Amino acid sequence: MHKKFNLTSFNLYEFLKHQNSHGFNVPFFLADRHTYQSAHVNFPFRTFTFGLGVTYSGEGDVFKIGSTDYLVTGGCLTTVGPGMVCQWTGNYTAEHDTVYFTEELLAGLQNNSFLHSLSFFFHGGRHVIRLSDDQTRKMASLFSLLKELRDDKSAVPGIVHSLLMLAESFHSELSGQPQNAGSPNGVSNRVSNGISNKEKIAQAFRKLVAEHFPEHKEVAFYATALHITPKYLSEVLQAELGKPAKAFIDEYVVMEAKSLLKQTSLSIQEICYWLGFEDASHFNKSFKKQTNTTPTEYRKN
Repeated sequence: MHKKFNLTSFNLYEFLKHQNSHGFNVPFFLADRHTYQSAHVNFPFRTFTFGLGVTYSGEGDVFKIGSTDYLVTGGCLTTVGPGMVCQWTGNYTAEHDTVYFTEELLAGLQNNSFLHSLSFFFHGGRHVIRLSDDQTRKMASLFSLLKELRDDKSAVPGIVHSLLMLAESFHSELSGQPQNAGSPNGVSNRVSNGISNKEKIAQAFRKLVAEHFPEHKEVAFYATALHITPKYLSEVLQAELGKPAKAFIDEYVVMEAKSLLKQTSLSIQEICYWLGFEDASHFNKSFKKQTNTTPTEYRKN
């Protein structure tokens, strides 16, 4: 079980609001391509809010969520929820609109069950999908209205709610569509439409890893939970995500470790405990094997 350490030493949401002189008394924040240019957040970070964004241009930047790489190009809808470790691997200078918000924003419109019913905000969900030109135009129209009325506290919750309803409808439309072929490296197919049986297995695996990685870092546990063999699980992961199951688990743990090292003031021993390692020596060895540096060196640099 996780010891309940304070993980909010660095909160990207509040950091971006401060960097852009955005009011701290409002439970949302709007970002565009100019927002991140001065942020210089190039390490994996844990999210504390909901985020929904539409990218309008660009040939593709890789956005890493956990240890899944998503190629975000023009016409992509991206969603993340609280508690996810994410990282931009490029400069992300594409034209886009993104809204970050807390549950407080929608308190007067919906209860918490509404947000928590949207699977694309949580581990195992489809965090990046490709939109049609018409769908992109609809999202852009709502973002334009949101920017125009951003100072109207009575209007903002309804507009954000409309964005969520549109996103939910776009995700629902995908379930009956055939899956497009993805690239061999497992990146491009993260934004193809339709859900195959293999993708369902990959989604379930990602959700299980997020829930159980501190206690279970072996492939057999997840294969048993999914009622398939470890060999078949790795074959599915290789096809869907571009990496076998063990590599996915190890990379997921490293992403969590990097976030804790950069985003909190927890000691190495506390991080070791949080991640479920037997001792600091085992953690140091595993971290260095994956990153070619020690946890202490990574934190300093």
